[in-house]
Amino acid sequence: MTEVITQEVIEDFLHGSDPEKYIVGVEYDYKSNTIYKILQDPEKGKMVKQDTFVPFLWVGDLTGLNFYQDSKALQKKKMGEHGILITPLETHGNERLENGLKYMVKSMKSYTNLITFFK
Repeated sequence: MTEVITQEVIEDFLHGSDPEKYIVGVEYDYKSNTIYKILQDPEKGKMVKQDTFVPFLWVGDLTGLNFYQDSKALQKKKMGEHGILITPLETHGNERLENGLKYMVKSMKSYTNLITFFK
């Protein structure tokens, strides 16, 4: 696991905050794991920018749910195969957050890898 994700980052995400302006649409190509951002700049007009995509989901604690037969070694092996990174979210000891979706799981490979890791 890596660094903790702060409440500010979570709130910015939930409120749709993005430092890049004028994005009016996003398209995703599964085969190349690439996104295309459609921008409508008031001065430059319509543009399409290619960018990378890091698929993610938020999950709760999977301990005791027979995830990979409760084997940490097997889970770590599969994490390597699918480029999975798991980051704990900052909960500040809040009981509701502690019992909720408190981990961000990302795949540095593709959306398909992220989904396959959980199948």
